[in-house]
Amino acid sequence: MKALRLFALAAGLVLCACSNVSVTNQWRDPSWPGPPASNVVVVGISRSDTMRHIFEDTFSQQLQAAGVQASPSYTQIPAGTTGAVRLRDLVKSSGAQAVLVTRVQRVEQKVSVTPSGPMYGGFYGWYGGAWAATPDVQQYDVITLETSVWDARSEKLVWTVTTQGIGRNNVPKATTELAQTLIPKLKADGILR
Repeated sequence: MKALRLFALAAGLVLCACSNVSVTNQWRDPSWPGPPASNVVVVGISRSDTMRHIFEDTFSQQLQAAGVQASPSYTQIPAGTTGAVRLRDLVKSSGAQAVLVTRVQRVEQKVSVTPSGPMYGGFYGWYGGAWAATPDVQQYDVITLETSVWDARSEKLVWTVTTQGIGRNNVPKATTELAQTLIPKLKADGILR
């Protein structure tokens, strides 16, 4: 019994150390001729200017660390639907070959209940264990994001992916995990250089 508990604890620590982001769906335009982009404008769709700035800065930094020139859009484009003309101007002036856009598709609230039973070995052992063996209840959000890459020349969608992750308050860390999951895929699919 003790060995089983130690195994469960070790497995839990390994799972916590893994990336918080998983790809659920992915599509690439098979007719897109390329070439892979080496310069990207990053757009985060959010009602919060702060979240948008953090997301765009962090994702741009991750792209730059991977050898791709990247510019956050918020530096020249206001939030909202009125920025389309300015976005076109930013893409042209920056020389970007692609626009990477991420938006929240949905947030689902989940509840996890991990029951644990009392130890047996007579009533008194059971009674003491019953108090110590209350279930662990955790409430958390599962966030589904859609990240799309648009070709700047043709203005067509060339790559899109949906990802899921556990919601967290640390936006820079969550964005870094997203970028570290997506950038290798973008390079492997020939979207980024």
